[in-house]
Amino acid sequence: MKPAAILFTVAIAVFHTPSHAYVDPGSGMLLIQGIIAAIGAFVVFIKNPIEAIKRLISRLRKK
Repeated sequence: MKPAAILFTVAIAVFHTPSHAYVDPGSGMLLIQGIIAAIGAFVVFIKNPIEAIKRLISRLRKK
C-alpha cells in the first residue's frame, strides 16, 4: 500500500466529524414494507403461471 493512502486513511480515522444524519423509524418501516411487498408480488406473479403451466402439461399428458 502506498504511504499516501495509509496517511489518508489515518487522517480520516483521526479527524472525523459527526454527520448528524438521521433515519426516522417511518423510513425503516417503509423499506421493510417494500421488501415484503416485493416478496409477495414475486410469489403471486411467479407461482400462478407456473401452476397453470403444470396443469396444462398434465392435461396434455392425459390425452
